[in-house]
Amino acid sequence: MINKKDSALDYHSDYGTIDIGQERLNQLGYKQELQRKLSTFATFGLAFSNIGILSNTSVTFDTVLQRGGPLIMLLSWNIVAAFMMCIALSLAEICSLYPTSGGLYYWVYELLNRHPRVRKNAPIIAFVTGWVYAFANIISIGATNVTVGLSIGSIFKLTLGWEFSKLSLMCITIAVTFVHGYVNMRDLGMVSILNQWSVFWSCMGLVTIIALLSVFADHNTAAWVFTHYENETGFENKGYVLVLGMIGAAYSLFGCECAASVNEETKDADISSPLAMVSAIGVSWFVGFALLVVFLFSIQDINAIFESDLHLPVAQLFWDALGKWATVGFLMLLVVCQFCTGATTITVTSRQIYALARDDAAPMSVLLRAINCHQLPGNAVWFTVCMTCLVILPFPLSENIFETIISATTASIHLSYALVLGCRLLTKDTRKGRFNLGKWSVPITVAGFLWAVFAVIAFMLPTSWPVRYDNANYAGVATSIVIFITVVFWFGWGQYHYHGPKATNDECT
Repeated sequence: MINKKDSALDYHSDYGTIDIGQERLNQLGYKQELQRKLSTFATFGLAFSNIGILSNTSVTFDTVLQRGGPLIMLLSWNIVAAFMMCIALSLAEICSLYPTSGGLYYWVYELLNRHPRVRKNAPIIAFVTGWVYAFANIISIGATNVTVGLSIGSIFKLTLGWEFSKLSLMCITIAVTFVHGYVNMRDLGMVSILNQWSVFWSCMGLVTIIALLSVFADHNTAAWVFTHYENETGFENKGYVLVLGMIGAAYSLFGCECAASVNEETKDADISSPLAMVSAIGVSWFVGFALLVVFLFSIQDINAIFESDLHLPVAQLFWDALGKWATVGFLMLLVVCQFCTGATTITVTSRQIYALARDDAAPMSVLLRAINCHQLPGNAVWFTVCMTCLVILPFPLSENIFETIISATTASIHLSYALVLGCRLLTKDTRKGRFNLGKWSVPITVAGFLWAVFAVIAFMLPTSWPVRYDNANYAGVATSIVIFITVVFWFGWGQYHYHGPKATNDECT
């Protein structure tokens, strides 16, 4: 619900003299340093591109197919999407109150700082939230760009017969990451264009995929698509298999909160960003479900997908249904969409690093908060790029590393969600921004919080039985490393330098 009435935030009534998002930023104690040029649609494009629905559902398609088949795939998609909408609505409500680039970490501090019993713990909890979220996004960039490398490798294998080694795929992935860094430090307008291209190509790609598979592919029966159960996990309990199958939807649908990371670059951010967040999840829910249904109707041989020697097994579906060149076209579409998603996620993560550094919540804060000649946080961008490369480097070491990266990303992101929503429930803050949920605020936040806690645990569980070193789910190890590094940052830097957000202006001018 959008609230246009005057509230406790005391918005000025004269909207013509200053952007309302900038005015709220000044009220929170920050001066405008970044370019405020993103529209609501551009911010929606960023959120939708960051979610990467077309690409991420394709990447996890074969994994979920083995964890319950079509029945679990569609059931888990709708269950997870409903909970992700609860998270999006709750985060959007908080975003309307605090439209700064700090996003989740800033929100946690402000919520706890208003509660007398936990105020003293606000700095450390905010610090942990900020860095866990930043590292989760860095891992996410690694997963996204590895997908670009896998898609490119599959294209060369189909067209020229070249078989790329995992080391070669890693080098391609690192090169793509550096291109993303260059784009992000040069021109925000280019990133905005990439976001809008991503929306266009994702939607056009969906229409094209549906049309081609509907007209030219042989189809399964509706009974098979909506009721067939396939279990390659080794576990017999169907409820447990359902939980394992949720990873596809959870990985594909997180990321709408990235709109908040560019709040200080968005016009009327206190309303534009919340609308972008909720709209991105709503559109992704529908688009993703439609895509999965079409994929399932068009499977020619499910075992061929499981046994495919292509780097992305979902490409086998297109090969069997439509032939080589349609498969190449599909993979090229994935390259474009995932490239845009990777560029977007670097934008989001660099703004998070910038916000942490601005508040002295990061080592080398002076360097990381520096603004370059393009009015962009260039050093934060390159820090993000370098950390992403460290995530990518282990890729050649194991066949299971990609799935581990996906699970670790999803678990870490949901840990950040749980921290924010838990703080929201603990403090019982009744203030409202222009976007608010009214009487539904608490139950929606509770639903989102419970799902986030459940997801953190669920995506660290064993995914295959019997468990061996080469099929184990190391997401728990990866998430523990993220937490360990964050704790080291706190005791080595944060406890001495970070005491909460720092005001950067004295008054609105």
